[in-house]
Parts: sequence; structure tokens; C-alpha cells
Amino acid sequence: MKKDVLIIEDDDDIRYLIEYILKGALYEVRTGSSAKDLNDALAAKLPDIIILDIMLPDGNGIDLCKMIKGNGLTNHIPVIIMSAYQFSNVEEACAEAFINKPFGIHEVITAVKQVS
Repeated sequence: MKKDVLIIEDDDDIRYLIEYILKGALYEVRTGSSAKDLNDALAAKLPDIIILDIMLPDGNGIDLCKMIKGNGLTNHIPVIIMSAYQFSNVEEACAEAFINKPFGIHEVITAVKQVS
């Protein structure tokens, strides 16, 4: 069975690129561009993995990650944080991995496989 990856990224081009990379690696992919989209997606169906940008138009990815990890229904879902800014403490965000932008194809696939 394919792993279901939820990508929450407000930049259309980056979101499309990650979706393209992961679909090519045979993952099921759902996408969104906001904290609202994240909450709607979690209410509809829990993903196997979440890729979450830090800077969203209606929320902070670190706070959202802490919300996910603090909820008994979602705390088992691995979260990969993404940012164009260096982030030294992935554990502080309660995430399992970090992808620095700009990124290469192999970095995305490696991070997803690492948390699978």
C-alpha cells in the first residue's frame, strides 16, 4: 500500500515540485497551502506523513507541528518541517526531520523514507 503524504506549502511552485517528486517515487500525495488546509485534511483522513512549511499565511508551521504532536489522534504522524531559513533544532518543533530550501530531489525522498 502506498504511503499517504500531506504537503502543506504556500508556494505553488514548491508544492507542485514536491508533489511531482513524491508521486514519481510512488507515494500518494495530498496538498494544501495553509493551516486551514492542514486542519481540513486531518479531519478528512489522517496521512502517513506530513511535510509542513514553517511560514504559512495563516499559521506558523512550528506551532502547527506542536499541535499535531500534542493531539492523541495525530501524535503518531511523522512531520517533516521545511524552511528557507536555517533551523537548528528540529526537536524543538517536535518534527522528525527538516528539509532546507532550496532542496534537491534526493533530499525530499531521503527525508520521507527516513520517517516512513
